[in-house]
Amino acid sequence: MDDKITFLLNKAQTFLRSAAVLLELEDYDSSASRSYFAMLYAAQAMLVAENGTLPEQRGIRSAFIDQFVDHGPLPERAADAFENAHDLMEVGDYSSSFGVKQPKSERALQEAEAFVNSITDMIQETA
Repeated sequence: MDDKITFLLNKAQTFLRSAAVLLELEDYDSSASRSYFAMLYAAQAMLVAENGTLPEQRGIRSAFIDQFVDHGPLPERAADAFENAHDLMEVGDYSSSFGVKQPKSERALQEAEAFVNSITDMIQETA
């Protein structure tokens, strides 16, 4: 497996662990944010594994969804989870009037774990 892909998958796993610790500390905003970024790094790994390169930072989510959900092997649920995690990250990182609640943070972590693990398995199967 390419070093960049390995790096990105390791970073995704590290962010999943961080999200779990932050959830335990009841820092739901930060946990949701780390869950999203775990998914983002896994998506980047999948794009690099398939294409050899990445689109610009702003286009990663849309490129991933287009290639692997709309025209690929992943179910629509993967896109929904990725988009929901992004929305929670925006709330957690940028909202000054409300934050992410515990149930949504827990759900984001569960979905991120499934997302990252599925992508890791897919990449390893093709390596």
